[in-house]
Amino acid sequence: MEKDKKKAKGRIAIFIIASIAVIAGAVLLFMLLGNKEEEGPTVHEIPVQRIGAEEGSSLDMPYEYIRSMMNRQESLLKNAEDIEAQTIVAKKTDDIALAYSEPWNLSRDEKIFYLQGVTSVRTIERKGNCTVTFIEGYDSSYLMQKNEGAVEGYAILPEWMKDNIAPGYKVDNISILLINKEPRPVFKEFKVIGFYKIDTEDIGEENSDTEIIEPEDTIYASMYSYVELYTAFEEEVLDSLITSLTIYYEDGADVSSIYSFMNDYFSDSETKKEGQNWVYMDYDFCYIPMTEQ
Repeated sequence: MEKDKKKAKGRIAIFIIASIAVIAGAVLLFMLLGNKEEEGPTVHEIPVQRIGAEEGSSLDMPYEYIRSMMNRQESLLKNAEDIEAQTIVAKKTDDIALAYSEPWNLSRDEKIFYLQGVTSVRTIERKGNCTVTFIEGYDSSYLMQKNEGAVEGYAILPEWMKDNIAPGYKVDNISILLINKEPRPVFKEFKVIGFYKIDTEDIGEENSDTEIIEPEDTIYASMYSYVELYTAFEEEVLDSLITSLTIYYEDGADVSSIYSFMNDYFSDSETKKEGQNWVYMDYDFCYIPMTEQ
């Protein structure tokens, strides 16, 4: 009898241990799957570079490449996640001037030093610990919209500018004017679709020898309309306007379709292809295909 009791207790102990192990395994699996779901799919980059140039150097790419790719973006974005291109940075007043269609209480206007054309919010987020907040109804895709009608373009401003909006001028109905003054003024009105804010609290702690510079000093404008500030009188600027270009795609995308699109414009290696590309130019740029895992 005593032996039977010991056997029963042993079985109960084994059952309890096995149950705990099963529950622990289930919890661990749930946590792993939960984390994976929160992280979302992995995003891969396909950067474009100038053949023969040092890695990371400016592309000095003609705008015609980006104009053509934006015109065909529907085809590319069936499989790609995003197109990130950016122009050279214009210095305010020296290159492009800033004005307002309504009076603003901008005592800190002197903090805006630069203006830049972009196709993606990723360029702004790359500044560091940056958060971009869009006005309801807008998103990053507006930076690649070709504008016709009353709205000539779209812009994203530093967060601090929102605090200086004049009375009666609502945050969801703001517009600014960008002006190319030479040889005679060209005006474009840009509707503001969002604001960005950069957390700079830890910059000084990470590198005490580095001067803390206020980074919220740039206005970002949608690519099509920003470039039109130059097309009237400074077409030579367009020949080297684009400084960088990267295509993004997620796991599971039809990568072969993306490569097929990019082959219309670029070599798929450092070896320059013969002939002319989709925009009737030499194959001066290349992309490096991702290695399949």
